[in-house]
Amino acid sequence: MHARGLTLIELLITVTILGILLAIGVPSFQKQLAASRARTAADTLLQAIQLTRSKAISSNRRATLRKLGHWHSGWEVFYDRDFDGERDPDEPQIVTAGPLTGVTVSANTPLSNYVSFIGSGESRFAGTLRGGGFQAGTLTICPQNGGDGYQLVLARSGRVRVISVSEEDC
Repeated sequence: MHARGLTLIELLITVTILGILLAIGVPSFQKQLAASRARTAADTLLQAIQLTRSKAISSNRRATLRKLGHWHSGWEVFYDRDFDGERDPDEPQIVTAGPLTGVTVSANTPLSNYVSFIGSGESRFAGTLRGGGFQAGTLTICPQNGGDGYQLVLARSGRVRVISVSEEDC
């Protein structure tokens, strides 16, 4: 009778080859996962900005997207009745978003706390219904463990463009 199966040496060679392949593949997979998280976070924040602008235009009143703690901790979109850039209990909330995982989001000074749109779709600082200085700035989304990221650049008109940034810019 012939015995069927693997010898100990064949099994050790197979496990060694598998270990080498995993050692090569896992870091590459982690880098791909970080890049995917950064892209998803950039898309999610872009959609929130576009929703805020759309709500301002469709209702012809000021709508504001405000961070909850830090931008990567989440945000809320609301109609800003008193034009102060902060949500009061009597101001209707449109939507809220929870934290983003695996990324950090930083903003330059004009977008440090909120993004606000008036009824024409222009981004404006809090002030009055039609007033307030124009608001333009940049949100930078980067993977927590390094890698390439994205910038959301808000123009005076209220439009946003997405730019890829290198790991050094993160």
